[in-house]
Amino acid sequence: MNLYLDASKFIKPKTSFAKSSASNFSDLQSAIQTSLPSLKSDPKRIYALLRSTIRYKEIIDDVLNQAELLKHEKISYSLAIVLVHDFLISKTGITAGKGPLKDAILRHKTRLKGEFTKVKIKRGIRDLAEFNSSSSDRTIRWIRVNKILSSSLPASLPFTETSEFPPPPGTIFTDKYIPHLYAVANSHTRKLTSTQAYQRGELIVQDRASCFPAHILSPEPGEIVVDACAAPGNKTSHLAAIMGNIGKVIAYELNSDRAKVLQRMVKRAGASIVRVENRDFTDGTPEEWQEVTKVLCDPSCSGSGIFRKEGFVVAASGDETEEHEENGEDTSGDALKKRLLHLSIFQTKIMKHALTKFPKATRVVYSTCSIYSEENEDVVRNLLTDPEIAKLGWRAMTRDNVIPTWHRRGLTERFEGMRGQQSPEEIADGCVRADPIVDGGIGFFVAGLERDDAHSHKRVADGDHDADEWNGFDDAVDSILIETARKKRNKRRKRNVKGV
Repeated sequence: MNLYLDASKFIKPKTSFAKSSASNFSDLQSAIQTSLPSLKSDPKRIYALLRSTIRYKEIIDDVLNQAELLKHEKISYSLAIVLVHDFLISKTGITAGKGPLKDAILRHKTRLKGEFTKVKIKRGIRDLAEFNSSSSDRTIRWIRVNKILSSSLPASLPFTETSEFPPPPGTIFTDKYIPHLYAVANSHTRKLTSTQAYQRGELIVQDRASCFPAHILSPEPGEIVVDACAAPGNKTSHLAAIMGNIGKVIAYELNSDRAKVLQRMVKRAGASIVRVENRDFTDGTPEEWQEVTKVLCDPSCSGSGIFRKEGFVVAASGDETEEHEENGEDTSGDALKKRLLHLSIFQTKIMKHALTKFPKATRVVYSTCSIYSEENEDVVRNLLTDPEIAKLGWRAMTRDNVIPTWHRRGLTERFEGMRGQQSPEEIADGCVRADPIVDGGIGFFVAGLERDDAHSHKRVADGDHDADEWNGFDDAVDSILIETARKKRNKRRKRNVKGV
C-alpha cells in the first residue's frame, strides 16, 4: 500500500492538471526526486503509476463519478484514482495486501467494472493502448502580444506560422477574433515562457476567451474605466493596451494577496494608467464614479468552464498563468444548486452596482468562466428585468458589437417569456459562449449592456434618487429566495421549541 500512499502525495484532489500532465513529464520527475527522503516506495514505480494514471485520467474520472465511489467510501480522491487505475487498467491489479483501502475498492468491484465497460463503449474505445487523453492532446496555449511594450511578435520566437488549428507542435497560429493573439501547442509552453520577450512582459499568456471581455468593452484612449474584480490582472492589462495606455483604469480587488499579484502583473505589463484599489468594488464613493464611462465585471464564479479543474495537479509544479477560482466545494445535486444560487445573487448584485452607480457609464460587460446558465444567461435576465436598470436606459448589446463572427452564442430558451423591446433571440445572440476544449480553451460566457449618452447625461442631471431602492430579481429567483427563507425560519422554530 506504500506505493499508492506515496503516489497520492503528488496529487491535489479536484484541482487541475499541471503542464507536466501533457507530454512533458520533467516536472513530475523533479517533484519525485525532491521528495525522495520521505518516500517508502521505488521512485521509478511511483513515476510509472502516476504517468499512466495521468494518461487514463479522463476514463477513471468517468468511472469514479458513475460508480459514486467517493460518495460511499471514506477515501480521498488522490488515493482512489491511483487504486482504481491499478484495479481496472494495470495487468497486475492492486499490488497490496488486504487492508481497509483495498477493501474500499473491492467492495465496489462489480460496479466499477461495469461502469468501466460502459465508458469504453461510450467513447468507442476497443483497445486502451490506442486511447489518447483529449485534455492532453487538444489543449493549446494562447499568447497575447502586449501592445504597451511591443508592436508585434518577436522574430526570435522558435515557431513557424500555420493556418492549421489546433496548431501542431512547433508552429504558431494567428487568431482571427482577437487582435494580437496567437496560439501554440500546450506542450511548447516552456519554449514560450523561457523567451526574453515573455520575461520582459512583452508577451502575456492569456486564454482567448479571457480576452473577450476587454475586447467587447472596447474602451477608447482617454476614457476612465473600472475593472470591478481585477486580479490576477490579465484583463486589466488588456484594457490598458486597448486604450494605448492613455486614460485611467481603476482596478478593484478585495483580497489583499490577490491585490499584490494584480499590482505585480500590471507593473510587469507596463500598464501605467492602472490604479489598483485593494478594496471592495461596491465601497467606492460617488465622487470616484462621476467620470467613469465603461465598466468590466468578471466576478467570482464556479469556475466550471476550466476543464483542468476536474483533474489533478502534480505538486510543486506549474506556472500561475490561468485565471480561475479554486473552491473545493461539493458540486453534486442540491449542493451545486445552492452554490449556483448564491453565486448568481452575488453576481447580480455586483452588476447592478455597476449599472446604477456610474452616471456617465454607457457600456458594462459581464463575464464568467462558467458553463452554467444560472451564472450566465440567468444573471443577464435578472438585470434586464430589473425596473430600476430598465429605467436608466440599459439594454443588451447586440451581436454587431459582440464578436459577430464567433459561432457559439447565448441560450435563447433562458430568455423566453421576457417582455421588452428586445426579443429573446436578439438578447441571446448578443451573448458569447465558449465551450471548454472544443472551442480551443476554457469555458467562458460574456454579455454586455449599453445605453445612449443621452440617458447617462439625464441621470447626472436628475440625481441618484432611486439608487437605494431594491426591486428584486425576476420571479424564478424570488421564489427560490422565499423558499430558502421559509426553511431557515422553520429550523429556528424547531430549535426554539427544543430549547423550551
